[in-house]
Amino acid sequence: MTLPYSLSDFEGNWSLSRTIHDARAGQVAQAEGHAVLRPSDDGLIYDEEVSLHIPGQAKMKGTRRYLWRDADDWIAIHFDDERYFHALKLGQSQFRDHHDCPPDSYDAVYDFSGWPIWSVSWTVKGPRKAYEMKTEYRPR
Repeated sequence: MTLPYSLSDFEGNWSLSRTIHDARAGQVAQAEGHAVLRPSDDGLIYDEEVSLHIPGQAKMKGTRRYLWRDADDWIAIHFDDERYFHALKLGQSQFRDHHDCPPDSYDAVYDFSGWPIWSVSWTVKGPRKAYEMKTEYRPR
């Protein structure tokens, strides 16, 4: 099985498809778009652009930026303001991590078993949040 073993394995353009199951709202939202991971001085810059469709609402555009930092056989993922977000371990078919943002909690599962197609699933819980979000990435 081929797996990603270095930060550079993610460099390039990715199509993405996202499904958000929002338990509080009782609905499922869909997003389609792309992500570009390009080199920076200390890793990769992740830029995402999506079109989000929430039932009963007009489509919305969304963007997001993360900073992916090389940490040997790990990738440390930071928000674009440099705050640490979470990490993923390379060379594994699945990896789990947790991000605590009181009062909310974020649990991630990365799946590389079909590399170069890969996904990340988030389970988010908090006083005003209860959703599961899965994003699948494919090379463009």
